[in-house]
Amino acid sequence: MNVHKRAASPALDKKEALLKAALELFTRKGYAATSVREIVAAAGVTKPVLYYYFENKEGIYLALMEQLFSRLAPLMEAAGPESGSRKSLLLDKFDRAFGVVHENSDLFRLMHAIYYGPPQGAPFFDFDSYHARFHDLIARIVAQGIAAGEFRAGDPTDISWALMGASQVAIEEQLFGGHARIDRARLRRILNVIFEGISA
Repeated sequence: MNVHKRAASPALDKKEALLKAALELFTRKGYAATSVREIVAAAGVTKPVLYYYFENKEGIYLALMEQLFSRLAPLMEAAGPESGSRKSLLLDKFDRAFGVVHENSDLFRLMHAIYYGPPQGAPFFDFDSYHARFHDLIARIVAQGIAAGEFRAGDPTDISWALMGASQVAIEEQLFGGHARIDRARLRRILNVIFEGISA
């Protein structure tokens, strides 16, 4: 036995158990239909434990959304080095986004259910600002490619919508397609079709 290996604290275990239970229930039953009683029963803790960490059901939902978008945050970073292929940078951004979705599919399913589904009384979370930031970043990288002569002249916003549209189809296949027909390699090939069309 490795004496240097430290076990996770019981407090952290309880908090993670609550997040995991809430995610499973919200995704399967819906936010509105899930009660605090069900969450604590599934997590194997008491109501005061949930109230201590998250205050209420709204708090645990917001914690899940913050968890999701903290994993997306690295994708929102600056457009990258000034030199180098903008196509390669864009392919890397979309590949990493695909990976985050694949690794956090339940969180993304919950987000889609809240954003696109019928009202469930979930507290407001500003999904649109994250989407806008990513779209603006893609458009900036495209504009750099046009300025450098890598891409032909065109509207960077239109081109970024085309790229993001292809990526979104691949993501929805992963989340809702049963047997997904678009994997990472196919997404890359689809994006390359768009890049062939905009190449200088």
